[in-house]
Amino acid sequence: MQNETQIFDELKALILDMKEIEEDQVQLSSSFEALELDSLDFVEVQVSVKKRYGVDLVSDLFASGKIANMGQLVGYIAAESVQKNAAEA
Repeated sequence: MQNETQIFDELKALILDMKEIEEDQVQLSSSFEALELDSLDFVEVQVSVKKRYGVDLVSDLFASGKIANMGQLVGYIAAESVQKNAAEA
């Protein structure tokens, strides 16, 4: 099981691979708009999160604004990972 710091570091590395932005632009408080993530970037994040953590990120979470920044995304992945692991135990 990964903690939120590890999840953030992995997501940050993924975003830095996808976008030509400075490392200090990717913070827990960074909105997806500020990171200039487009729909293809979201799909890449969704696929990566599913592979790495087994967590489904449905697009409605982003469209509804329930997940609007990196901190909310990290928290969601951490919480869903805990629930998934508890269900499998």
